[in-house]
Amino acid sequence: MDVEHRNMTPPKFTPNDLEEPRLGPFETLLLGGGLALFLALLYEMREFLSPPLIAIAATILLWPLRRYRSVRALLLSGGFLLLFWLLSQLRVVLIPFVVAYLLAYLSNPLVDLLERRLHVPRWVSALTVTVLVVGALAAILLLLIPTIVGQLVELIRQMLNSVGELRRWLYENPLLDRLEEVLPIDRQALIQQFTTFLQQQLNALTQSLPDALATVAQSIGSLLGALTVLAILPMLIFYTLKDYPKLRDALIGLFPKHNGRRDYLMYAGTVVGNYLRGQLLISLIAAFNVSVALLIFDVPFGLLIGLLAGLLNLIPNLGAVLTNIIALLIALLFGDPPLLDAVIVTGVLLGQGLLEASVLSPHILSHQVGLHPVLILLSLFVFGYFLGAFGLLIAVPTTAILVGFYQSYREAREKLAGATTPESTDVTE
Repeated sequence: MDVEHRNMTPPKFTPNDLEEPRLGPFETLLLGGGLALFLALLYEMREFLSPPLIAIAATILLWPLRRYRSVRALLLSGGFLLLFWLLSQLRVVLIPFVVAYLLAYLSNPLVDLLERRLHVPRWVSALTVTVLVVGALAAILLLLIPTIVGQLVELIRQMLNSVGELRRWLYENPLLDRLEEVLPIDRQALIQQFTTFLQQQLNALTQSLPDALATVAQSIGSLLGALTVLAILPMLIFYTLKDYPKLRDALIGLFPKHNGRRDYLMYAGTVVGNYLRGQLLISLIAAFNVSVALLIFDVPFGLLIGLLAGLLNLIPNLGAVLTNIIALLIALLFGDPPLLDAVIVTGVLLGQGLLEASVLSPHILSHQVGLHPVLILLSLFVFGYFLGAFGLLIAVPTTAILVGFYQSYREAREKLAGATTPESTDVTE
């Protein structure tokens, strides 16, 4: 009985028994030869290879070694790069879906209001909001875009014609005479360089507009592709609004947890959503007010100045300064009379600024991001340097989210430090 019991006892393994056997000289030689042949195969297939094929081959090679932390980090970084490559390749296909989700994200509070307050079914409220959004977009495309493009083309044409007049005005300006007396400058060379620079910039602008339109047309593919996108966009907005809570929860589930929770994502969504909705509404009001006021006073390019005021209003602090500078230059160059139009433009923009500061921002933009003005300006310059115009639009909400993450992390660290520090009573004991 004891002998049978001893025979049934499972054998004991040591950690060395679980390790893979070491390769001998012959096996090492075979492994090196196989690696050389694999590299030769990659070289011969260099025209056929693509990032997905390379990622699959790398995964097959590294997967048996995934127990090592460095290998897991390499697989994760490779997957991250492959994901961004796929997004860049599919950006044209994903544009309608991104636009639909963004519009649904911005208009979802209205759907929730109709559903919860008025007890309207979700699909009915989603359909109603979709009709409103699509109608507004159609009105902008059909009514405003042709007029704005026409004014922009006329502005560029007049600026090209005014370069010669500007050159003559500079030659006759007594201010340069006084400047020559103080500084050792060549007046003719300075005027020549300045007018050449303006001519180059205007020529580049006139050439960039057709190139931009051609790029958009090529990215869409054809007129049929554009019509297809316009046709499916309302359907995408409706279904995204209808199932927005499910889609939002699914996207949140893709992100990692922080301290076992994903509250930081809800905070980020609240900050970005409130800020963007408030800023967009204030920008629309500013564009409408400035455009109507300048059209009433018959200021040249009034609609273009109003659109500029609305777009630049999305950039805090810096946008108002840029709007005033550009609007005053347009009024002084093309106004009739220039000084009167400049005074009108200044008064309209000043009135809009006072209305925004005293009425619109306190009531519409009730959820402030809580950032210091110096930090806001710093974020605008940094994001604008790296991402251009798009960086200026996302600088403030992104900075607010980063500050919120840092505050959440600091609070969690302080709580952890307070929990691990022994109390005074424990020390005395």
